[in-house]
Amino acid sequence: MKKILLVNPYETTQSGFTNPPLGLLYIAGTLIKNGFEVRLVDGCIEGKEAVKKAIEDFQPHFVGITSYTPGRLKAIEIAGMAKSFDPGIKVILGGAHPTIMHRQIMENYPSVDYIVIGEGEVSCLEIIQGKNPAGIHGIVYRDSEGIIKTPNRTYVADLDTVPFPAWHLVDYTRYPSIDRGVYNGINLRQVPRVSIIFSRGCTGHCDFCSTWWIWKGWRHRSPVNMADEIELLYTDFGIRHFCFADDALTINREATIGLCDEIINRKLKIAFHATTRTDCVDEVILAKLKEAGCYKIAYGIETASPKLLENMGKENDIGTSERAITLTKKAGIIVTALIIVGSVGETPETVQETVNFLKRTKPDEVGSVGGLWILPGTKLYRESKKIGFIDDNYWLKNEPFKIYTVEYSREQLDKFNRQVYGYRNIFSRIIKRLRKRIS
Repeated sequence: MKKILLVNPYETTQSGFTNPPLGLLYIAGTLIKNGFEVRLVDGCIEGKEAVKKAIEDFQPHFVGITSYTPGRLKAIEIAGMAKSFDPGIKVILGGAHPTIMHRQIMENYPSVDYIVIGEGEVSCLEIIQGKNPAGIHGIVYRDSEGIIKTPNRTYVADLDTVPFPAWHLVDYTRYPSIDRGVYNGINLRQVPRVSIIFSRGCTGHCDFCSTWWIWKGWRHRSPVNMADEIELLYTDFGIRHFCFADDALTINREATIGLCDEIINRKLKIAFHATTRTDCVDEVILAKLKEAGCYKIAYGIETASPKLLENMGKENDIGTSERAITLTKKAGIIVTALIIVGSVGETPETVQETVNFLKRTKPDEVGSVGGLWILPGTKLYRESKKIGFIDDNYWLKNEPFKIYTVEYSREQLDKFNRQVYGYRNIFSRIIKRLRKRIS
C-alpha cells in the first residue's frame, strides 16, 4: 500500500495562531476513502523537527505539501528535506502560491515533482494512483520534453460528493481560539476551534485578491451535508467552537438559512464566527445566524472612500456596509471591520473618511494587516509589475510578501494605521460590553 505524508509547513503561523490545515484534511479524506495510508503533520503546531521525524519514521512514497505565498520557501525546504532522506519520494505541491506561480517553482526547485493546480482532491488521487500524468487534468510535471502543464481540471460541481476531511488525523487540543467570552455556555478561550467550509470561491473581483482567479466562481454544499459534518465533529470529537473559513458564507440566502435551520433543528449547541460580504446579509439571515450560534461576523469593508472602492473593484458601497454593521449589532452579533490602509490612491483625506466611518458605525473590532499586500495572481500584482515596482523574481527571495509603498513609505503607512486603530482605542470600552452581549 502506498503511504502518503501530508505536511503543513512550519513557521507559517499568522498573528501567533493557526487553524487545522483544512485543505490537507480534505486531501487526506479522499485518499483514505480510496484505500491509501495517510499521515498528517502540522508543522505550524509541531515544528520543523517533527516534520523531519515524520518523514524518517513513516518513510512515505509521496509527500504532499500545501503552500501559501508567505510560507512558500518553507514548503520548498520541506520538499528538499524529503528528497534528502529518500530521492525516490515523490513530492506534490499544492495551494494558492504554486497554483499561480507553478512554472517558476518547477524551473527553480527540482525537489518538486508535481504541482496541483487549484482544487486538489481528484488530481492528487490520480497522481498517487499512478495514472499517466499526461492524462491528469490540473497538474504540472516534468518529462523528457521539459515542464508540462496539463489542461485545467473542471472543478467538482457537487461538493456533497467530496469526502469529509479526515478529522481523526489532528489533535484538536492544540488549536486554541484567540476569541474570548462565553457563548451558548461555551467558553471560547477554553475549547479548541475548528475551521470548516460551506462553500468554495467568491463572487467578488477585488484587485488585491486571487480567490476569484483560483476558484473561477462560487459553489456551496447542501445545508444537510454541511450540518452532517458539524454533527460528526460535535458528536464524535466533542467540538463546540467553529470558524467558517468561507470567503463569503452568506452569498446564497436560501442555503444560509437552510444551514442555520439544520443546526437549530438538530439542537447542536455550538458557537461559530464567519466572514461574509456586507451586501449578503439582512435581518432574517442575521437572526438565523444568531440563533444557530454565530457570535461574530467579519466584513471586508477595506475603505470608506467610494473612489478607492471603485479603484479596487470592491463592487460594494459605503451605505450597504453601514447598514450591515448596524443590523449585525442589532442582532447581537459582534462585528469585525476588516480594513486595508494604503490602497492605490490612498490619501490623508481617504484615511480620514475611513476613520469617520468607523467612528460613525462603531464596529466592535477592527482588523488590518498593516498595509496592502501584493500577491501573485491579482490585478494589483499585474499593475505593480507594469510600473516596475515588483517582478516575478521577488518570489525567489526570502521576503514573505511585499507591501504596496509606491505612494507612501512604510513609516507613513504606519501613521495611517495608527489613525485607524486610534478608533479602536477610543471605543475600548466596547470590550467590556462584549462580555455581556455574548454571555
